[in-house]
Amino acid sequence: MASKIQHRKSKIQKAQGFATITSQDKFDTAKNIHPHSSPIFTSSTYIYESAEKAQAVFQGKEEAFIYSRWSHPNAELVEKKLELMETFGLNIKAKALVFSSGMAAISALFQSVLKPGDALLAQGNIYGTSVDYFNHYGQTLGIEIIYADFAKLNELETILKQKKNIKLIYAETPSNPTLNCYDLNALAALAKKYKAKTAVDNTFASPYLQQPFQFGIDFIVHSATKYLNGHGTGLSGFLVGTDTAFIKKEVWQIRKFNGTICAPFDAWLLNLGMKTLSLRMEQHCANAMKVAGFLEKHPAVSKVNYLGLKSHPDHLLARKQMKNYGGVLSFELKNGYKAGEKLMKKIKLCQLTASLGTIDTLIQHPASMSHSFVPKAQREKYGITDGLVRLSVGIESVEDVISDLAQAL
Repeated sequence: MASKIQHRKSKIQKAQGFATITSQDKFDTAKNIHPHSSPIFTSSTYIYESAEKAQAVFQGKEEAFIYSRWSHPNAELVEKKLELMETFGLNIKAKALVFSSGMAAISALFQSVLKPGDALLAQGNIYGTSVDYFNHYGQTLGIEIIYADFAKLNELETILKQKKNIKLIYAETPSNPTLNCYDLNALAALAKKYKAKTAVDNTFASPYLQQPFQFGIDFIVHSATKYLNGHGTGLSGFLVGTDTAFIKKEVWQIRKFNGTICAPFDAWLLNLGMKTLSLRMEQHCANAMKVAGFLEKHPAVSKVNYLGLKSHPDHLLARKQMKNYGGVLSFELKNGYKAGEKLMKKIKLCQLTASLGTIDTLIQHPASMSHSFVPKAQREKYGITDGLVRLSVGIESVEDVISDLAQAL
């Protein structure tokens, strides 16, 4: 009878859908935690029932929580959920670690994979703080930073042939804030050919819309502050990889030493957001498509960057490697920087802030805000122009969002 019950459970587990994984809280039963809904575990340390148990735990013979800078139940819960989300439907195992922010996760990737003398090949049109971090710590740590247009695969291969010290290829797709899509299959194949690792920032898509591991990518990073949290209530980030031993040892040690684990309260907030990810992403995508259609016809707008539009040059690629096209778009104003400033002053419903992925619509002008510290020449080379506006479309009544943009434009 026991074996039949176990078999039935395994069949149920295999049949679980994405929304089932995100909506339920499954703690490790071996650690004797059985709440229906996750509480906030605010303890910094954990008690052992005997000296023998403590010795076994500290010697690595048994698993238990030791110190919340190392791990804690709230962190472990969201890590296990993300592992299942990023590998959903794939015959792949992965290990995730949750961090205090997306930048903390990127820093851990940088520090664990790259050593002095190595080189990083990065996409030019990525999150401004990622550029700032690469430039600063690349110089400080003696790591060469090479920026390239990842749409030009022949040029990437030329660089990889010439630069034998490239150890990591870092992509962001869809890109921030130009909303380009890059061929993950091709990037992974190039990396393997030249013995480099690949990392993809999957923040804009979320694991609901895109699973980079499906295409042979080695590492995925998230600013979980964005869509995974979904409500703008806390900071968090993830690094997840298919080399589970590397994540558990090398990356975990860096998080432990730097003290960059996500705090229990922020992890608890993150878990609440993850429960509704699939519902929210469907509405974000539907609303963004309608807003993009409106903007594409507006006389003050010269260009709309949204992967769902057939006019976007990467539309077919996005259709191939994404489930839907996301909630973020950007658009080019005909009158440049001044027009961008004017629009920021006139919006009423849309919230003016340099973030994205929340349930309300957020707007920002990269040239004067998120990418203002990126060198102008580098910014413009990769399409982040003075008149570019980024819009993270929320889940409000889309007619209200369109009405606000119409009056502001």
